[in-house]
Amino acid sequence: MIQGWNVRFDVIASVFRGFPNLFVVLGGIFLSPLVFTLTLQYFAFFHLDWREGFIFLAILPTTISTCVVYTSMADGDSDSALGYAALSNLIAIIWVPFAWSILVIESGSSVTGQWVTAGRVMLPPMFGLVLFPCFLGWLAKKIFLRVGENRHRKMLNRISFLCILLLAYMALAKSISQLGTSEFIQLLYQLFPYLLVFLIFHISVSWIISSFLSSDRKLKVAGFYCISQKSLAMGLPMATFLPVNDVKVELFLVCPLIFYHFLQLFVGASFIPALRKWVELRS
Repeated sequence: MIQGWNVRFDVIASVFRGFPNLFVVLGGIFLSPLVFTLTLQYFAFFHLDWREGFIFLAILPTTISTCVVYTSMADGDSDSALGYAALSNLIAIIWVPFAWSILVIESGSSVTGQWVTAGRVMLPPMFGLVLFPCFLGWLAKKIFLRVGENRHRKMLNRISFLCILLLAYMALAKSISQLGTSEFIQLLYQLFPYLLVFLIFHISVSWIISSFLSSDRKLKVAGFYCISQKSLAMGLPMATFLPVNDVKVELFLVCPLIFYHFLQLFVGASFIPALRKWVELRS
């Protein structure tokens, strides 16, 4: 509901005016990390336990709050960042279930059967727990908020960030309680090298792809942060809707996302001073 309150459809509509840029950014968000992940898996780089977790991480949309905040702090085009991020999260509601059904096919199941199963299992709860509350938040803003929108938006952005932290805490607490502290730490040690390789590629390809945008450096910064982030706020609810029955498999699915989220926060923030100076050189 809070995210729906923050949605600005005028900003989302404005990014369609630069359709080539929109196509490049969305392709970078959804396809580039997926192609890289599938390539590494073809060469048996990932441990078998982490295969599905990295596929899930690769197909997720960008995080709305972080990429907009980081873009703004780096003097980038925060409106475009908001438009790209919001649109990617809307697309993800359809993209993630069906990409998952194609890429993670159970033995003896057809692709069409997986599509039908994914739609039946995931789309109703996604509508009930994501789309409908977002609509209620947007509707409440239209009805009750006539003035002072910017002031209220800042407060709600802080609440959104606190909600993301709460989601991360609950997911970590669930993982530790089900695995035990020692096994959880061991999993973290095992996972970190894979996350580091994924992060280095993700940051590098995000910068390369954003360089194909217009000559406006502010827009390039927005593209960079949109492509280089993965959404914890969207990913954790979606993980609960996937047809995964085994508790340990579910943990292997969400652990890469949880740890990568904190890693990308730290690395993304470290780029802000350099990007701000880079933007100022063209101003």
